[in-house]
Amino acid sequence: MATPIAVEALVNTVAFGRFVQPIVVLALTLMFFLGVSAAIRALQTYIVEVIQERLFARIAGDLAHRLPRVSVEGTDGKYLPELTNRFFDVVTVQKAAASLLLDGIGLIMSAAIGMAVLGFYHPFLLGFDALLVASIAFLIIVLGRGAVKTAVKESKSKYYMAAWLEDVSRCQTTFQSSAGKRLSASRSDRLIHDYLVNRRQHFHVLLRQVIFALSLQAIASTVLLGLGGYLVIARELTLGQLVAAELIVAIIVGAFAKMGKHFESFYDLLASVDKLGALFDLPLARQGTVLHSAFDEPAAIELEHVTYHRGGSTSVFSPVTSRIRPGGSAAVFGGSGTGKSTLLDMIYGVRRPSAGKVLVDSTQPNDFRSDDFWNRVELVRDGEVFASSVEENIHVQRTDVSGQDVEDALEAVGIVDLVNALPEGMQTQLTSGGSPLASNQVRLLLIARAIASSPNLMLIDGVLDSLSDDEAEDILDVLLRPEQPWTLVVATGRRWIAQRCEQTIDLRPNATPLRGSVDERAGQV
Repeated sequence: MATPIAVEALVNTVAFGRFVQPIVVLALTLMFFLGVSAAIRALQTYIVEVIQERLFARIAGDLAHRLPRVSVEGTDGKYLPELTNRFFDVVTVQKAAASLLLDGIGLIMSAAIGMAVLGFYHPFLLGFDALLVASIAFLIIVLGRGAVKTAVKESKSKYYMAAWLEDVSRCQTTFQSSAGKRLSASRSDRLIHDYLVNRRQHFHVLLRQVIFALSLQAIASTVLLGLGGYLVIARELTLGQLVAAELIVAIIVGAFAKMGKHFESFYDLLASVDKLGALFDLPLARQGTVLHSAFDEPAAIELEHVTYHRGGSTSVFSPVTSRIRPGGSAAVFGGSGTGKSTLLDMIYGVRRPSAGKVLVDSTQPNDFRSDDFWNRVELVRDGEVFASSVEENIHVQRTDVSGQDVEDALEAVGIVDLVNALPEGMQTQLTSGGSPLASNQVRLLLIARAIASSPNLMLIDGVLDSLSDDEAEDILDVLLRPEQPWTLVVATGRRWIAQRCEQTIDLRPNATPLRGSVDERAGQV
């Protein structure tokens, strides 16, 4: 507002005087206030940068804290890696917040001060202010109706497209055939169409706001010129005040006319917050409070009429009753879909039984403090390699695991020479898929990760079934040694693996008992 006020004073000075000194004073005063404005703008830019950095750090740090604690039951039916892509909306939040803080605050302050100045010039101009404020409110509230909803729909369709492209890149063999390529193209075409439909719906809201803002600019400038000219002729307004009023209105309405991109940034900001909310709203697992005082001994497991209902009242398996002695071994036997993984989840404490009790050392796993319990229990599943070195994939920054423990674990599973032969040995970087290791070598590495911590309870979920007979036999020889510090539970669909264990929990409905082991049928001991 310094420039319009200075122009007003300059016009009045030139019109009614011939001295140069007032002009110099005006110029120096204007330079001072513009310098202050520039300094404030620079400070705003710095503060906004700090806010952007803190936004990223806070959101990333919070998600890094929450994701390991997300409830497994609460994410059934959701694909977490794809859902985690919503994190990239933090960039949109950063940019949109920066734009709105820098330009939005300046616009609001300019509008408020400018309208106040107009109000002091003449009561008619105060009425003009009221009409201008009402028009701007109509622009934002009425014409902006539906903008947030369409922005969220547009954002969702964008992520549906991204999820499909992820599936295509993940299932490369499937989509290499001519039929697969047709499916990829047709599904992509449909998702692109959905995105464009949602995008156009959102753009229609933006367009009507932009058109109204441009119309408001033209009408407001014209009305003010006519009204101001009349007031000057009537000697109720000076010529300088008229020029200043025109400049003020031009700044206010012109800024709102350029607000199309800021409206879009605002709606994108709200849509991004909605997407990030999908991550922050994931339910966290309930934390127990019981400290375990006997974690230096192999765990004892009791299953008392345990069953689990998924998706309604349908039971995954018949009630299971079993007792596994400390240091013993048991096989959870059954085909695909019989609930082997679900039973191991309940022993591991990430699921609660729908009926019955699961007890580890006479306490339900969910009642233990999670850090205390999971530090001494290992669950081995396929696909849990992360992008890092071989050593870190085994060590996982556990304070009770030394470098020697890592090497001993690799030697126990028979791949220490293979790892040492890699270009960078233990420091060789693995991808999320385990490359450059072969798939079976990755599975052996996962078993080595569990062995390295010398847990009191080891749960193996189907990993041995994916190994060759010789590899599985060698690993069982290691896991079943009497001197090992753990109780072993193996989920398997192979008879001979189940028969190597002391007892079997058979989840197959109406199945004949296995030979060579103590068979514990659902509901029997």
